[in-house]
Amino acid sequence: MTINPDRLKSVIEKTLKNKDVLIFLGVCGLLILVVSATFSTAPKQMVKESEKNQQEEKYEEVVEKKLEKILKEIDPTKNVSVMITFDDCYEYVVATETRKNVRSEKQDENKISTEEEVDSKVVLVQQGNESKPFIVKKIYPKVRGVAIVSEGAREKKVYIGLIKAASTVLGITPDKVEVFVK
Repeated sequence: MTINPDRLKSVIEKTLKNKDVLIFLGVCGLLILVVSATFSTAPKQMVKESEKNQQEEKYEEVVEKKLEKILKEIDPTKNVSVMITFDDCYEYVVATETRKNVRSEKQDENKISTEEEVDSKVVLVQQGNESKPFIVKKIYPKVRGVAIVSEGAREKKVYIGLIKAASTVLGITPDKVEVFVK
């Protein structure tokens, strides 16, 4: 099968003259680009988000387990349960590259005008095919409060010891610690 160049040329010319067909083809092309871009990146983002959430949950579980272990040393019955509530989010401090440009001009005998221009950019690190911001520091969420359930908390000495230990370990005020008797 051979393609007649004259016939192909006439079909293309007719198509180019029909604006509705051109608009339709353009919209279809854009739609294909958007759909392909969405499907190619969505699974990666979902995996990264779930990994991030698992890491955050592990941090919270580790803190609870460590506190529970310490509190079991205070409670003679060793029957202690702990729940810690945290603020919702982690905070990341990223590295930035800052450039300052200061210009001074003498306008009159007594007047000097100064202009200061600051340009700040986030430092990016190449990881595989992706560029990510360089994280200088990860700030963990603050503790909102602690609930301790203890069998030995019937004794006033144990009750006070549990509150003091939890507030000291977590760096919170004692009013954010509640102790309940099992």
